[in-house]
Amino acid sequence: MNLPVIIDIIIGLVFIYLTLSLLASEIQELIATVLQWRAEHLKKSIEVLISGGSEGAKDPLQFQRVGQLAHSIYANPIIKDLNQGAKGLLSEGFRSVTHRMGDFYHGLTGTKNVFGNKSTGPSYIPAECFSASLLDTLKISNLIGSISKARLEKFKNLQLAQIQLIGESLNLPESTKPIIQQEFSWLTAEFNRVVEDYKNDLVSLNNSLDRMSEKLGFYIKDSQVYLPETELAGREFQRQMAFVKARFDSEFEREALRGQLQPSLSHLLNTFRKNQDTVAEIMDLKEDSRIYKQIQETLDIMPESVKRSLYILAQRAEKGGGDTQEQLQRFQKEIEIWFDQSMQRASGVYKRNARGVAILLGTAIAVAANADSINIINRLSKDSMLRSTVNLYAQQLVANNAKAKSNNLTSLTKVQQDVDRALDQVALPFGWSEQNRLERDRQGNLLWSALIAKLFGWILSGVAISMGAAFWFEALNKIINIRNAGKKPPSPTES
Repeated sequence: MNLPVIIDIIIGLVFIYLTLSLLASEIQELIATVLQWRAEHLKKSIEVLISGGSEGAKDPLQFQRVGQLAHSIYANPIIKDLNQGAKGLLSEGFRSVTHRMGDFYHGLTGTKNVFGNKSTGPSYIPAECFSASLLDTLKISNLIGSISKARLEKFKNLQLAQIQLIGESLNLPESTKPIIQQEFSWLTAEFNRVVEDYKNDLVSLNNSLDRMSEKLGFYIKDSQVYLPETELAGREFQRQMAFVKARFDSEFEREALRGQLQPSLSHLLNTFRKNQDTVAEIMDLKEDSRIYKQIQETLDIMPESVKRSLYILAQRAEKGGGDTQEQLQRFQKEIEIWFDQSMQRASGVYKRNARGVAILLGTAIAVAANADSINIINRLSKDSMLRSTVNLYAQQLVANNAKAKSNNLTSLTKVQQDVDRALDQVALPFGWSEQNRLERDRQGNLLWSALIAKLFGWILSGVAISMGAAFWFEALNKIINIRNAGKKPPSPTES
C-alpha cells in the first residue's frame, strides 16, 4: 500500500469522524440545554466558592448557610435580571417543555434542583454582577453607613455634653448664663440638623464634620462677645473650647476621628469572624438596636468560609489607603478577581466533565451507527471507488469552507450543511447493512474474535467522535493541504 493510498484512507476516516462528531455535538448541545448543565454547573461552582473550596462546608449549619447565601445571591435583582428568556408562545412553550423534562430527569435520578423553587438560572454571570450582588445581599455598605450614623449621633451627644459642662464650670454672672444657654441651644439644634442630614444620606461624613466645626466656630465667636478675654472665665472658656474645636480642625485629629466614626471593612468583617455574642461589645451597640439586628441578619446567612475570605480581601483593599468609599470600590474589584479565578477552575472542571460525557455519547453513537473504526479502515483500503468518492467530497468540503474558523459556530453550521449534502450522494462504510455486520461461522454463530474486534472498533470510534467536530474539521484541512503539497499561493488581489 503506497503513501497516497494511506493518506486517502486517513482523509476518508477523518471525514467520517467529522460527520459523526457533528451529530454528537448537536445531541450533546441539546442535552446540555434541556438539563441546563451550564447553569447548574455555574450555581454549584458558586456554592463551592462560598463554601471555601472543593472540600466544602462540613458542618450542617455551615452547609445550610452556603445554600441560603447562594439562593439569596441568585434572588438578587442584579443576578435575577440576567436570567432572561425570549417572549412569545413558541419560545415560552419550548422553555416549559425543557423545564418539565429537567424536572423528570431530577425525579428519575433522585438529584435535587440546585435552583431551589426556581426552574432555571443564568448560564453566565459577569464578575462585576456577582460582586455587586454579594455586597448587596450581605449589605456591607449599608452596615458601615448605619454604624457610622449611630457613632456620629453618639459623638454629637458627647461633644454637646462636654461643651455644656465647660459652660457650667465657668463662674458666670447670673445675667450672662441665659445668653450662653441660648447660644448652646442654637448649637444643639445645628448639630442635630447636621447629624440628621447625614442619616438621610444628604452629605458625607467629612462634610458633616466640617459643618459641625463651622457651627462650633460660630458658637465660640458669639459666646466670647459676652465673655471678654480679659476676664478669667473668658480666657478659660477660650482655652477649653480650643481643645474641642481642634478635634475637628486638626488634620491628624480629623483622620483619627473618621476612623473612630466609620468602621473599616476589615474591622467590620473581623467582627463578623468573632463570636456573635461579642458583636455588641466590639461594635459598641445595644443588642436591641436596629443596627445590631441588621448585623445579626447578615451573620445568620454568612458561612465561616465567606467571613474568612472577605476579611482577607478587605485587608488587600485597604492597603491602597483612601476613604471608605474608595476602599469599597477596591474591595469590589478584589471580589471580582476572586470570582474570576474560581470560575477559571470551574470552567476546567466543566470541560473535563463535558469531555467524559462526550466519550460516552460518542461510544453510544458509534454502537448505534455501527461505526467500527477497524471495519471502516478495511472498507476504505479495499474499495478504491468508495475511497475516491469520500476523498472527493472531503476536498469539496475543505474548498467550500476554506475561510471558515473551526471554533466558529456559524462556520460549523455551514460545514454541517455541506456534510449533509455529501451524505445524500455517498454511502459511508458504517451502519447495519449486511457487509458491516458481525462475522459468523458456517453454523451462524458469532465469532468471539470478531465481536472483540468490533467492540474495540466502537470504543476507538467513540473516543474519536468525542474529540469534536472542530478538531476533525481542522485536521481535515491540514491533511488535505499536506497531500496537495501545501496551500496554493495567494492571488495578487488577495495579497
